Amino acid sequence: MAGESIEAELHRFKAGMLISYPFYGDILLRLPILRDDTVPTACTDGRAIRWSTSFFLPLLPEEQRYVLMHEVFHTLLGHPLRAAGRDPAVWNVAADIIVNNMCDALAHTVASNPALRLKRPDSAVFCSVPPEETAENLYGKILSDNRQRERGGLLVRRDYRKAPDAGNDRLIPADIPVPDLLKGAPGGPPLSTEEREAAEQLAASLIRHAASEAGHSEYGSFKIPAPLLKLAKPKPLNWWKALKDFLSEAQSDETSYATPERKYLHMDLILPGHGLSENGELESVWAFVDSSGSIGGEDLSQFLTQLYRIVKDFRCEMNVAYWDARVTDVYTKLRGGKQVAAARPGHSGGTDINCVYRYVRDHHLHPWVALILTDGYFGTPDPQLKRTLRADRTILVLCNRSENPVYETIGRVCRLTDL
Repeated sequence: MAGESIEAELHRFKAGMLISYPFYGDILLRLPILRDDTVPTACTDGRAIRWSTSFFLPLLPEEQRYVLMHEVFHTLLGHPLRAAGRDPAVWNVAADIIVNNMCDALAHTVASNPALRLKRPDSAVFCSVPPEETAENLYGKILSDNRQRERGGLLVRRDYRKAPDAGNDRLIPADIPVPDLLKGAPGGPPLSTEEREAAEQLAASLIRHAASEAGHSEYGSFKIPAPLLKLAKPKPLNWWKALKDFLSEAQSDETSYATPERKYLHMDLILPGHGLSENGELESVWAFVDSSGSIGGEDLSQFLTQLYRIVKDFRCEMNVAYWDARVTDVYTKLRGGKQVAAARPGHSGGTDINCVYRYVRDHHLHPWVALILTDGYFGTPDPQLKRTLRADRTILVLCNRSENPVYETIGRVCRLTDL
């Protein structure tokens, strides 16, 4: 019955966190947390948390909650997946120090609620670190501090916010328990590529969903920890994946196919989507490329090559138009690699994205998908002109890290490369 009583206590903790701190409550309810008496303590493989009755039973309820949140933070930060060949014992110590600092901060936040209080077990490894510290960076510091040491324990600083000195150092015993962060359970096999990807997706999903559920609610002095807040932001999409998504979605929708006229059959242009444009032409993919000088030649070549491969696979037209303060060089119905290679800008000037919308309006274009490749510095879009391109059929491809709330109103925001 001991295990059942511990599970009941953890369930009450989850419910209490959901009411008082919905960010963590949502994560606790959606993350698999399993009793597993085959594990010696508690562990995570990035996909589920497992804890043993024999380990939890001697702990106070507030210590059990602390251990649970310890494993939650390991899971959310992907520590089981980030070891990358590092020494397992040193990596675990570094990762433990990071999450225990987060647990202590959370313990301070929930201290006023007896049902949610957390207490760090005496056996837990703790050293003060800056709030932005990462396990990788701390791992390097620990290794550096121990280069000249012989066996017998790790030397760690009491406070990693300060420089190392004799009064700021202490030893961690060599026989310190090392939970098996690298595998799901002691002796278990390493995670496969598919399992790693599933774990990464789970952590990102948990954080983003919890952040969305918590919204902008005010509850006490709680703030989402900076390392998690960073992960709550969706990773920039690859533009070519976004384009494939659009075209695959259309291809899978049988109702989106229009019956082509005979005069188009010889062109091998059967494009799913709205069918025919106002001018009776089959719709296509248009790429509007900023030619103001912000996009290098190599980046442009890679962009055009990848675009050509995609539209060729989906058997639709490829059109490229260059723009600065006006649309200048336009290449339509590109079919071969040589045509794509020759589709280069001949002008460069200022930058005004409204010229793209004017061109689309004046030429009565109805692209199935429109890509706008730019550095993001293009002036203020005119709300009326912007309606000429459907935002849900536009992919804004940025060639740098620039950010602007306006981007989301233009279309689906992606990056030219993985920045």
